Amino acid sequence: MKKFRFYFVGKIPSKANYKKISHRRVYGEMKPFIINNPSVLSSQREAVFQFHIQKQKFGMEHFPIDKPVKVSFSFLLSGRIKQRDIDNAEKFIGDALEKAEILKRDSLIYVKENVEKRLGLRRFDEIVIIDIELLKDEIVHQLEREIEVFEDGLLKFFDELKIEVPYADRGRGKSKNR
Repeated sequence: MKKFRFYFVGKIPSKANYKKISHRRVYGEMKPFIINNPSVLSSQREAVFQFHIQKQKFGMEHFPIDKPVKVSFSFLLSGRIKQRDIDNAEKFIGDALEKAEILKRDSLIYVKENVEKRLGLRRFDEIVIIDIELLKDEIVHQLEREIEVFEDGLLKFFDELKIEVPYADRGRGKSKNR
């Protein structure tokens, strides 16, 4: 299957900084409105620029990817490793991959195989290494197929929550002793 490795070097904003509330006067009254944070937009433009350079090396005919993919992220952080919430950094990179037209939609990320944060170079830009691999059709079919049997632990939890399992005969695992 096709594999691609992309790099981003720069500031990874937290998702919390995406939007900013400002105010404007409407009919003499101050009204709040939401604007995109300029520093986030700047980081996003930089990411899109870097991804475009790398896309050209792979060949533009491969992009945008419109099939399900598996991705791995390695975040090499510049000294803030313990404080950094990488869930939000993943969202930023997913959005940037979509804006750069590497992925048609970031919802095509079906599997996140490995996500890690590590200490990069102190007092240097943050670095993200992104590995993208197209999933084989049989794996996609397996992921998109409805679950046939729930595991016993989940069935017990349903019972605790008093949730009735639809198609209960199908929902039971092999071991019926609950």
